Amino acid sequence: MKLWMKSCLSLLLVLSLLFSAAVYAGAAATEDEAATPDQAEPGFIYVSEAAVSSRGFYAAVQSALYEARDNATADDPYTVVAPEGSYDLSYVLRVYSNTTLALSGVTLKRAGAGAGNMLRVGDEDGENTGVTGYAYENVRVLGGTFDGNMGENTIIKAFHTKNFSMIGVTLLNEKEGHMTEFAGVDGLTIRGCTFKDQLLTPGNYGYEAIQLDVLHPFHITNGRCEDLPVSNVLIEYCAFENMPRAIGSHTAVHNRPHDKITIRNNSFTDMSSIAIQGMNWTNVDIYGNVIVNAPRGITIYAEPGGCTYLSSKLAAKGGTQSHASDSYQTPPKANIEIHENVLINIGSTDDKYASYSSQGIAVLGEKLTSKMPVDGNDESGGLPAGDYYIDGVKIHDNYIDVRGNGIRVEDARGVKIIDNSIICTKNTVHKDNYYGIVLRSNVTASDVSYNYILGAEVNGIQLDGTNGGSVGTVKYNRIEYCGKYGIGAYTMKFTNIYDNDIVGTKNIGLFMADNSTASEVKWNRIRDCSQNGIWITSNSKASLVESNTTVNCSGSNSYGGSTVKSNYTSGASLTSFHIPWYYETPRKGATLGVGRSFKITPDVRPTNALTSFTYSSSDESVVLAFDTGMIYGVGEGKATITVKSDNGVTKQYPVTVEGDGAAKQLTAEPAAPVLILGDADGSGVVDSIDTALIQRVGAGMDVPYSLVTLSHADVDSDDYLTILDVTYIQCYLANISTPYKIGEAF
Repeated sequence: MKLWMKSCLSLLLVLSLLFSAAVYAGAAATEDEAATPDQAEPGFIYVSEAAVSSRGFYAAVQSALYEARDNATADDPYTVVAPEGSYDLSYVLRVYSNTTLALSGVTLKRAGAGAGNMLRVGDEDGENTGVTGYAYENVRVLGGTFDGNMGENTIIKAFHTKNFSMIGVTLLNEKEGHMTEFAGVDGLTIRGCTFKDQLLTPGNYGYEAIQLDVLHPFHITNGRCEDLPVSNVLIEYCAFENMPRAIGSHTAVHNRPHDKITIRNNSFTDMSSIAIQGMNWTNVDIYGNVIVNAPRGITIYAEPGGCTYLSSKLAAKGGTQSHASDSYQTPPKANIEIHENVLINIGSTDDKYASYSSQGIAVLGEKLTSKMPVDGNDESGGLPAGDYYIDGVKIHDNYIDVRGNGIRVEDARGVKIIDNSIICTKNTVHKDNYYGIVLRSNVTASDVSYNYILGAEVNGIQLDGTNGGSVGTVKYNRIEYCGKYGIGAYTMKFTNIYDNDIVGTKNIGLFMADNSTASEVKWNRIRDCSQNGIWITSNSKASLVESNTTVNCSGSNSYGGSTVKSNYTSGASLTSFHIPWYYETPRKGATLGVGRSFKITPDVRPTNALTSFTYSSSDESVVLAFDTGMIYGVGEGKATITVKSDNGVTKQYPVTVEGDGAAKQLTAEPAAPVLILGDADGSGVVDSIDTALIQRVGAGMDVPYSLVTLSHADVDSDDYLTILDVTYIQCYLANISTPYKIGEAF
């Protein structure tokens, strides 16, 4: 997150890096000398203040955009630069292919009856006339503020477009509509933007600040109907505040998912519905986001969640080609990964737009037992019967402070839920049965492990196989002070239930019922439960129940039809522990990037040791350590995590924070980082690749961010990646001395 904030450059630098223009010539121009369109250097159109004064902002800038439309090509793109200032905008600005609209220092306020959208890619078409496919390409908006003035139309729209970018743009004050809307876009980048104050009256539909939509006239006016999905999406380092939904979809195309969606390192504050909601998304990576104050945090739905269209209907309506079958097809691999997000105060307010249960993170498939009817209002529906499950779900290393379900998964395959910290508080605004983790409606999970769950209203972990499903391993979960059961299983098939620590439930610690089966139930420690420690009903069984510890539970244990060997009825004092994480061998430390996290879960010896742990960091400017065992990288450097048991046994785990890569678990102590000044990609040598990476970051272009480390690349230590850093490295490569020790370790 810091990398983007520290690498924001002036408009002129951005333009120079994108298009190899002369930086300082533009910077030196005075207001009176500002170029008019016919005076600008090739590829640049500088709209002068005089032109704006005489013709008005809209006419002056739109004229320049038309000139760019008529002349720009992929090989020779154009940039339209507007003069700084605040202007009223009464009509929509239209931008076309191979054009950048540069608005640094510009504030536009929507005004006048003719002002609907403020910015749009391309011309207005009919539902069956106009462009098809990805007709527009390579469009950028750099900087600027769009004040919607509580108008009731979407502020920025792009349809039928390939490669659309918004960088450093601010959008404010929208009413009853989306702030931005994208349909039929392949290659959507939104970076470093701010979205604030979006008002929606219940009964209206413009929920999302960033809406990934479908090309149907009920949802997209003045755009030709077609079954094009949105794909190759990157939304990062953006801030969202005071709106219903920040990012999402409430429309989809049957058998034609929105694909390759990355949402990372954004902040969300004061949502009135949800921060992120996906519908029929595949290949999704959602990480590093911070969500504060929302009824719901993150939810991904399968197709039939509402407003799903048959491809043939869209094609027929638009006179376009259908690209997908209307029949039921086995769902493709969805590959949903949701990780390292921080969710705070979720569920303290109710969703005022619909009766949703509160939840931190949810992934929800759906099974249709009959054909879905067609909606007479928007023509969606008509989907055939079938199981629309979601295949491939990994939810890990999230911190969730919730009044509701922490993590909820339904009708999904290939599920892993590991290393999450879930802090539950009673929900007072929306009543329901809430769990720390709940899997139901035919979920197949390989792993529900290493999670910390505190204070779930009902069960800490609810595993309901009534409609099918199975779970591989449930291990190393610590579950405290739940309203009913620590782990509750119904008609569920398990492989193993190992090493779970369950404390202070108001009913049973570990409960298996309704023909649930497990291979082994071993090494679980259960204490201070109001009723039984372990209760396996007569119609359920485990092949082996052994070495479990139950202490200070009011009722005796019951093992159903299980094979039972030695179990403990008293605890022992801890003598040692190690950190297994995903593996059964001890780990000696870790490396991780800024903004990334991992969770420490001690494995105790002897197996009936009853203890608790505290976690501390030697340097909180580098690493934070939370009471749940969650470790979070704050800034580059090296720190030591101390883990201490309540009887004084301690171990230390060195952690190195560098770059922004995911945590790596080490069997040997991590070496101190070797930082070579100018070595932006950490290759161990300073070369021309380092200059290229710094240029791309400064220009807001896509780079593998784990390759760019600020402490390496910022050679003059001004906390910015600028042209000066590039210049000093180039001097070094040309054997010219610099005031900085380029190429030397520090």
